[in-house]
Amino acid sequence: MAFTLPPRTLRSGKEFSAFDMVLGHGVAISPPEYFDVAECLARRIKEQEATHMLDEPEDSHDDSEDSDPVPFWINPIPPSSSPPPPSPWINPTPSSSSSLPPPPLRHRDGPLTDMESRKASSKRRRLQKRTDEQERKGTPGVKAIHLRRRTEALGASIHVDFDVGDLPHTKPAWIGKRNAQEDHTFEDGMGGRIYTEEEIRELTGEDGMSLSIPIIDAHGRIIAVLGGTPRDVEGWRAITNRAATLMETKATRLRHTEDQLHHRRAQEPYPSVSRGPSYGGGQTEPCELKNNKSNTRVTDELLADESFQHIIRFSNLLFRIFAPMLFLYYQTQMELLRSWNPSMVWNVVFTVFAACTFNFGPHALTVPHLDFGNLAWGWCVITALGRFNPDRGGHLILWDLKLVIRFPPGSTILIPSAIIRHSNSPIAADEFRCSFVQYTAGGLFRFIRNGFKTDDVFELTATREEKRERSEEAKTRWEKGVEMYSTLDSLRS
Repeated sequence: MAFTLPPRTLRSGKEFSAFDMVLGHGVAISPPEYFDVAECLARRIKEQEATHMLDEPEDSHDDSEDSDPVPFWINPIPPSSSPPPPSPWINPTPSSSSSLPPPPLRHRDGPLTDMESRKASSKRRRLQKRTDEQERKGTPGVKAIHLRRRTEALGASIHVDFDVGDLPHTKPAWIGKRNAQEDHTFEDGMGGRIYTEEEIRELTGEDGMSLSIPIIDAHGRIIAVLGGTPRDVEGWRAITNRAATLMETKATRLRHTEDQLHHRRAQEPYPSVSRGPSYGGGQTEPCELKNNKSNTRVTDELLADESFQHIIRFSNLLFRIFAPMLFLYYQTQMELLRSWNPSMVWNVVFTVFAACTFNFGPHALTVPHLDFGNLAWGWCVITALGRFNPDRGGHLILWDLKLVIRFPPGSTILIPSAIIRHSNSPIAADEFRCSFVQYTAGGLFRFIRNGFKTDDVFELTATREEKRERSEEAKTRWEKGVEMYSTLDSLRS
């Protein structure tokens, strides 16, 4: 049963709706009447003041028999003799790169003819014009086809009357609020037409989430993106099917404790293994999330496989084209962290996300929760994998937005998971669902801003002026964070 978005008309003339809002128990719901990201964050701040939670302790879990994992990815950043200075809080702007060099001319004997010379000059001018246009739009290096797909997506956006600023996060505004996930009371927003399963199948079509669809809040900000798939739908299906098969077969080699099976997100027990640099839970400096040798070896193999590398690259592309300012903030901050500690082991070198989690299944389903340790206004990427009927189960529920989204295997979504409660609907007993999640701990950004120091060390070593500056920044940090979201107008200009 579903409350469905209006269908779109494809070039063929066929009506098509890529998404349905479906609740697992057959109750249709509709978006709230008002949604504003700024108010959302403000409410999270006020609620957090009573808890003073900083980070997620469980993220620094270390098995007793753990040993340091073998470095799998070589850090490309050369060692630095001294750490870089603390990064000032600014709204990042796309950096200007030098003009591209002219394309090399083909080797030949003798000088070019006049015609060949004119063609080479024309090619250089076209290339430079394209580069200048990308710089102007803040998308250097992004292919024109990707920008065209983004433009198409903007016309198919979902508008919710909700301000993400209303959602709770900590007073310093680096991360979400732990006890906000315990509030499961919602205003009555039920309504909409009830559809049969046959109607749902007709409306969703064969492509499922092949289109990218932004979710827009009450102030025109793109707060989340239903990422869809690359243009080669069949090729992408093969890639994500391989990723799911690898997770299913390699799960038998995992070694995990009861706590790793019965974690706070799990609707029913399933193994979950996290990798990558993180910071929180009493750590004195960022370090890689610890795992035993078996789990490290399994996840190393997964990260080395081209299927997961394709997923990571696609996720970064979506992030870059739909939230270029926020993407650049992640990119510059993680580069600072790499320079500060070149020996730190990273999952891969071509991503702006520091960490990832493999939810192995066989039923990787979650209760309504917040990933409160992530950057409060940042994005988390969730990729659904497995073999299940997406018309009957596996839907992604965004509780604060009152949206329930058809989420087929191979689909990707980017959401601010630290402040928007989310969960999954159940799947059939004989079906299989796993997922791959990418994110960055908010504590990493705080550590960098402190000049690569903990809060306690910063308070002991900072000058009075440095303390005053940081205090002033904290007053507007969440507002400036929200400003990093793109708007429809900014991406259309």
